[in-house]
Amino acid sequence: MNTDGDAYAAMVQAILVDVYDSAPWTLAQTVSDMNREETNYYLALEANETVIGFLATSIVMDEIEITNLAVSRAYQHQGIASLLLNALLNQDGKFFLEVRNSNQKARQLYEKHGFETYFIRRNYYQNPNEDALLMKREK
Repeated sequence: MNTDGDAYAAMVQAILVDVYDSAPWTLAQTVSDMNREETNYYLALEANETVIGFLATSIVMDEIEITNLAVSRAYQHQGIASLLLNALLNQDGKFFLEVRNSNQKARQLYEKHGFETYFIRRNYYQNPNEDALLMKREK
């Protein structure tokens, strides 16, 4: 990753800390993920190139898994997550994701964009213990 990439990774990491209060990944893990060949990051930038939101995917053949979607708290409720999703969903393929059962805002966003729950992983998440909903959307 080049210097710009390192700066973007640091901004993505800052969003994770902002949104989750403590990032689920370290900066090194974020950089490593951004460097993987099968991983794509869609970035929402301000005019000064500050990252204010991102969507991360992992692609295997025609299956695209959304691995993370986050928008800085200061920019939430402005349609940025929908813009990021729309940029992704314009592609052909099968789209998958998992989301905490209690994350109503995310579930509503994904349902608004045509995702449907197809499986529940019981007690998948920890701290707190919680089910994961597996969702998919096919064109």
